[in-house]
Amino acid sequence: MPGAHTKRDAAVRKGGLRSQAGSNAGAAGAQPEPYDGPGSNAGDTRGRSGTGVGIRSASRPSSQVRGASQTRQAVDPARDPERQVLLRNVDFGGAAYNIFSQVSERIFSKVTIMSSSTPLDKSSDTPDIGVGLPTKPTNNPIIDPIPNPFRDQMPTTLMSRKAFSKAGKPAAIQLNSHVVEQWPTINVFQYDIVIGSGAEKRGLIQAVWASKKVKSEISPYGPGFIFDGNRIGWVTSQKADRSFIVDLDVEKGQTPRAPRDGQAARENKHRVVIKFAKKVQLATVRAYLEGTIDFDNGVLEGINFLDHLLRESPSKSLINLRRSYFARHPVSEERYLLGGGIEAMKGVYQSIRLAEGKRLVVNVDVSNSCFWHENNLSELARGLSGEKLKEVFQSIGSKQSDGRDPVLMPMLKRLCRNKFVVQHHGSDVQESKIWTVKNISRLNAKEHKFDVTEKATGKTTNMSVHEYFFKKYRVILEKWWLPLVQTQKAHVLFPMEVCVMCPGQRYPYKLNSDQTANMIKFAVSRPAQRRAAIDQGLQKLDWANDPMLKGYGMKINPTMLTTNARILEPPEPLFAKGATAKPNFSGRWDLRGKVFLLPNDRPLKSWGIVVLMPQDRRPPATKDQVEAFKKNLLNLYRGHGGKVENVNPPIIGGIPDDAKAIEAGFLQAGNAAKMRPQMLLVVLSNRSAEVYNRVKKSCDCRYGVMSQCVQASNLLKNQPQYCSNVLMKFNCKLGGTTSMIKARKQYFDESTMIIGADVSHAAPGMVDMASMAAMTVSLDRSCSRYGAAVQSNGHRVEMITSANIHEMLKPIVAWWMANVGAGHPPKHLYYFRDGVSEGQYTALLKQEVADIKQLMDEMGQRDPGNQPKVTVVVAEKRHHIRFFPPQGMAGDKNGNPVPGTLVEHDVTHPWENDLYLCSHVAIQGTARPTHYHMLMDEANIPVEKFQTLLYEHCYQFQRATTPVSLFPAVYYAHLASNRAASHIDLAKHEISRINREKRAGKGVIKISDGSESEWPKLIPMEPTNGIGLGMWYI
Repeated sequence: MPGAHTKRDAAVRKGGLRSQAGSNAGAAGAQPEPYDGPGSNAGDTRGRSGTGVGIRSASRPSSQVRGASQTRQAVDPARDPERQVLLRNVDFGGAAYNIFSQVSERIFSKVTIMSSSTPLDKSSDTPDIGVGLPTKPTNNPIIDPIPNPFRDQMPTTLMSRKAFSKAGKPAAIQLNSHVVEQWPTINVFQYDIVIGSGAEKRGLIQAVWASKKVKSEISPYGPGFIFDGNRIGWVTSQKADRSFIVDLDVEKGQTPRAPRDGQAARENKHRVVIKFAKKVQLATVRAYLEGTIDFDNGVLEGINFLDHLLRESPSKSLINLRRSYFARHPVSEERYLLGGGIEAMKGVYQSIRLAEGKRLVVNVDVSNSCFWHENNLSELARGLSGEKLKEVFQSIGSKQSDGRDPVLMPMLKRLCRNKFVVQHHGSDVQESKIWTVKNISRLNAKEHKFDVTEKATGKTTNMSVHEYFFKKYRVILEKWWLPLVQTQKAHVLFPMEVCVMCPGQRYPYKLNSDQTANMIKFAVSRPAQRRAAIDQGLQKLDWANDPMLKGYGMKINPTMLTTNARILEPPEPLFAKGATAKPNFSGRWDLRGKVFLLPNDRPLKSWGIVVLMPQDRRPPATKDQVEAFKKNLLNLYRGHGGKVENVNPPIIGGIPDDAKAIEAGFLQAGNAAKMRPQMLLVVLSNRSAEVYNRVKKSCDCRYGVMSQCVQASNLLKNQPQYCSNVLMKFNCKLGGTTSMIKARKQYFDESTMIIGADVSHAAPGMVDMASMAAMTVSLDRSCSRYGAAVQSNGHRVEMITSANIHEMLKPIVAWWMANVGAGHPPKHLYYFRDGVSEGQYTALLKQEVADIKQLMDEMGQRDPGNQPKVTVVVAEKRHHIRFFPPQGMAGDKNGNPVPGTLVEHDVTHPWENDLYLCSHVAIQGTARPTHYHMLMDEANIPVEKFQTLLYEHCYQFQRATTPVSLFPAVYYAHLASNRAASHIDLAKHEISRINREKRAGKGVIKISDGSESEWPKLIPMEPTNGIGLGMWYI
């Protein structure tokens, strides 16, 4: 149902702002960057997990605005009729102020609501057979389709590279890639392999394939039989099909497993069928690289074989996680305890790629991953609890007084599916048998009882596990209160303290803040250290002595390849009065003496400062300290050109309930200025994500007011640099612009709009939550400022739904047309997309780009002359290419590439239009370039012009005084999506309930599959002040 933008009652009442019942309003540079929440990071560190929010028109009853004020006292003004605020009808002692034009009001009344049917996007489930492969059209279903004639007009093949760049200066740099000097020349035959029914689990498949029977049966094929661990095998000879039975009980010297319910003994026998499929034509790979044939299945089969050939030997001798390999017994330098029973390990990554220059290359890099520490399960349980005190650990690890599961049970479930050995004979000797954790029992060692029969007397006694261990092993269980471990063998349970985790088992869950900080310390390394680690990885891979590579005749050059890069000239950020900064190749400038390009669009008059009470014993900031910070902040803001009318805003503090504190700040600021508040400055006592999300939900969704959070610790320091960093964000939220680029040549020859998009998903191990789609749209002719809209997008659905694209973009595009485009859509539209894999490129064109074209056609009154020319670019940072420049022009003092380093040769796609660009200065570690892949270009932009746009716009990121690593439109979309956590319409106690019931198998909420259920939409942003058309997310 479309939302209606209710016209506000302009009744004027004396006495300032008062609460009214019956409301239907919703309830929310220089280094280091200013802090505005737990997700903010200095420099350019970007996370991939998170959620997002945005412009939505439909207002909901305040009772639906959930979780906005979950505080220590659990008071929610939105659910209390006596405390509700009729935000749209509120009057601050004068006429209510609305920054929206009549056009904007019409925008918010026509936004469509996403359909309740969102089919699950299966495209991301495509098997990963290598990186750097040509893009192949895939049959991806259109998510939540709206009839769209533009889908059939989208290209099914991607554009080819136009030309190589001549911009900047040439420079030779090394890349962490190695040239394949010799390919296999012998015949390679592919076989289909079916084990059992073909649906067996991977562990069983591996056990069968490793059996003596299989080794005997494949010996006639000759040496070098490669199996992909699923259904495909390769070898150098062609033989007749084979079918045989593998009895794993015989292999292990065991008797058949006991029968169940009177049935016959269960046999552990499995049929293996090896059937010839085809001859692998490696010549097709070479022909594709030479440009004599198009990409087809033959090329795909050839590169798939080469990829598995490269992986075969290291996967046998090392711990293998996809294309990463870790030592089974790492040296101390390769492992690091993160805390909580988790350790980080450093390994090596390798992947074969089709590359420009008619060659194959192998990309080799450092790989870091998290593993369970080899320790007693009870100690790992303590680590998961995060509690150091034994009494506290016991209280949350024991069954609750009302009989409910231990508080720690959800964390203990993380131990499931891991392997362990038993050590319970009162010595350090471990049993050789390996067990698997199937589940965590609801009973502890004193509660679980079973019958024990003495062999000598035949007497049967019912005893507890605690009693059994003392009687049989003379072991007194100290942590008997912990739940028992259930194994995959029926009726076999162990106490946690006698179980020892086997080494080399990956920890797949999200790290906590302390573990994350420790992981960063371990993983971050300067280029010289990273290169040394890569060299150590090459020694592990040992290509020269790899028996598989030698057997098939494949040789790889162990020396990093050298490529001809380009170094683009750095731009100059432009401030007010024609002043510029000259960062040159340092990639840094400061704000001293600089006036923001555009100040706040109206003077800062109605605002307040809210000091939240600390959650710990630390004292809150005093009024004098807040006054000193405010004075310094306002003096600097005026120096940067800010317009300030009210220098004495109300300061609210001493309110224990965070929601009440925000409400009081909003009311007092409005009453003091007799107008609707423009900004709340909120002082946080720590980096608690929970508190931060409450603040943002209240300000964004309930009151519709911009907010800027600062840390109390930084307020006390009151440093000018920190204040200037905060003011960049402060000014942007008030409608200003920090700077833009002083372009050498005009970027845009005609009216241009830039749209950025990102979809974020919940981190592994977190409660199932909706994916969040974020879209940003440029708001001015220079594409410096961006508005943002966000919405839930189903569960783990990468493609943005058709309804979401129309709902999110339509209001901002209408505003753009009214304020920038003189009533017309843009002539040229850039669409920058983040996070899409190569296999989804054509789906991206047919769905998202077609939907954008349809929207522009609708906004342009179906006039073909109003249809913009579209340029589509995918930006990707999740790759392993790194630059290693020599000392001199191309490298900085740390060995990282200078900003503007561009690579188009040797590691890019053989024929398609992509490049790697390092636009930033690495604050720590080794710089990671961004991979840009142009999929479509209807405007036929010159190569140098496009590359200049990519690079120079990274210098006009509005909240930093350094260029960023990612094109701003996409970076802003990422920031917006991370803000979704504060707009989710799901209270904290409901999440807990869902977790419990899902663990109990009740399945209350179904994963979004587009049929019977849908993840709830986000809480709408309160639209009165129009903050959705500002940079609320920055």
